[in-house]
Amino acid sequence: MGSLTGQTMTIGLIPVLDPRIDPALEQRLLGPLQLRQKLEDLGFSVLGPDKGIRHEEEAIEEAGRIRAGGACGIVFFTAWFLRANVIAGAARAAGLPVLVWSIPDLNDASLIGFGVTHGSLDEAGISHETVCDQWGPASQRKMAAWTRACHVRQQASRSRYAHIGGKCLGMMTADADANQWRRQFGIDVDHAEQWTLIHEAEKIDEATIKPLVEEWKRDFGAIHVSDDVLGKSARLYLAGKAMIKANHWDFLGIKCQFELLDNYLAPCLPIGLWNDEGIIVACETDMNAALTMFALQKMSGKPVMFADIQHIDREGRWARFLNCGTAAPGLAGGRSHVTLENCPEVQGTYDEATGKHLCKGGACPHFILPPGPVTLARFGRIAGRYVLHASRGESFAYPHDEAGMQGLGGVWPFAYVKVSQDIDRFIACLRAHHMCIACGDYLPELEILARLWDVDILT
Repeated sequence: MGSLTGQTMTIGLIPVLDPRIDPALEQRLLGPLQLRQKLEDLGFSVLGPDKGIRHEEEAIEEAGRIRAGGACGIVFFTAWFLRANVIAGAARAAGLPVLVWSIPDLNDASLIGFGVTHGSLDEAGISHETVCDQWGPASQRKMAAWTRACHVRQQASRSRYAHIGGKCLGMMTADADANQWRRQFGIDVDHAEQWTLIHEAEKIDEATIKPLVEEWKRDFGAIHVSDDVLGKSARLYLAGKAMIKANHWDFLGIKCQFELLDNYLAPCLPIGLWNDEGIIVACETDMNAALTMFALQKMSGKPVMFADIQHIDREGRWARFLNCGTAAPGLAGGRSHVTLENCPEVQGTYDEATGKHLCKGGACPHFILPPGPVTLARFGRIAGRYVLHASRGESFAYPHDEAGMQGLGGVWPFAYVKVSQDIDRFIACLRAHHMCIACGDYLPELEILARLWDVDILT
């Protein structure tokens, strides 16, 4: 349950006891619970003492070891009544996210210790999450969600975002303050020009791209673009990967329209393939979509669909999403379920002198998102303060019209989603025309992450 991203998530565990508890009683209380094993069974690596802690000084010392060991958060288990300063002091000293855990039982005082700890941390202004329940699916789900949210917070604080190009199509909702990102999320923001990507792509020779183009011809369900488009897509794909590695970028946004699209190629296929490989890339330099994709990908270990919300059916409580060219083939179930279609000319700048569009083409992955549970989400801002809009949903089969939207229905990736949130609230809470779609239910993780980031949740 824990290592969905392929990375081991490490958390700390400190059981806390009343100083009056003798070693024999401690063994009777903690031994049968197998606390460490419970967390390890969820897929997490666990750091911390193999005994109960009674005093603030030793709790601070253990918390320091846990932090130094790379944990993304600390779980304090209240085994009995205790001294609340023990947990408050260790939590403050560690500077890590905190969860207070109790398994209520008629034969112990775990819940009493939980109550005094929970209230004391609130009194001291120490933010924390809680799990107070029998150990079963619900408590395991919350523990896993908290750990994944802590992991995202930790990964973000060590990450670098690359902004390739400037503002796209006047999208104010796509802009973010780089200094706010550093202050609030710990993310460094770097910049590069799309022309650099083009120049690097042109340096790659034919012999290097040929095997990649042949691989794509074998793998994709159908290809309706020229070899020239595939070749340029391969050059962008390889050049982009080299730039990402050289600059230590962890995720990025690419403007596309119009410098790249009008002068070289729409980067739809490279972006889709990068996302399949865990390189998180948003279109149209939408920083807030990129942030959302980063969070969802780190939680799920799967590619995230960057999409426009294009239609809402109020009575049916569903929405249609699309993207103007890019989506990871993995979202369709693999390349064999995807056709590559040429980027529509209308996407390019209209040249009044010639009466033509300047679009240089591109390979757009076309498919319909398969049925299944999804999470719809977007981080955005209201008057400079970050908020989260998120909802559960269910992707479903719909009689899609390939000729619809002036023929674009047969070119772009689409998703049909039943929205769980009240549809009027869903519309009111929309932060942009872009939303992100992750396969699976990650609403608990997102809500915990929002609290860790001091982000308001729109409901």
